[in-house]
Amino acid sequence: MTDVKSGLSRRTVIKGAAWSMPVIAVAAAAPMAAASTTTNPKSVGPLVESSPNVKDSVLSASSSRVEACFPSDTFSTPFNLIATVTFDNSDPAFSLAGATVTSAGNVWTVASRTATSVTLTATQTVACYSGITGFDLAYNAGSAVPPLNSLTLNISGVSTDGTRKIDGLVSSLDNGPVVGPKVHDA
Repeated sequence: MTDVKSGLSRRTVIKGAAWSMPVIAVAAAAPMAAASTTTNPKSVGPLVESSPNVKDSVLSASSSRVEACFPSDTFSTPFNLIATVTFDNSDPAFSLAGATVTSAGNVWTVASRTATSVTLTATQTVACYSGITGFDLAYNAGSAVPPLNSLTLNISGVSTDGTRKIDGLVSSLDNGPVVGPKVHDA
């Protein structure tokens, strides 16, 4: 029987493997570099809610926009946004546990909800001095209404590329947090 030799010697295979090791090392590091984001994103300021609307049965966040950026940073970029509504638990008969959200294009979704907190998430383009897509959070399925000033809304976020951040939400009425209801529905 005759031995058939392949076209590759052991020496050729070892040399090829030695040359491929740096390529493999660079390729393995590339996804980590691509996945890294800016560790200190630039603040574009808070969102400003021009008409906070916290009622006995629904909280409407409909006209929040970034204002501090104008006119120096007229960006328009996708952001991962997080909205939280918290209840101070001043009346245990009231609960956020059954809260539901509606928004144009179903942009906002409920990430979690308990009796005292609801977290919503959305990815949407945020532009300097333009409003975000808002939402209505319905929370009063029972007879209990939230006590006055017992609900607080906050919205924050980071751009999907990690370069910018939104520092929270303030009311244009008093530059403080968005809190309500201020009065009970008639």
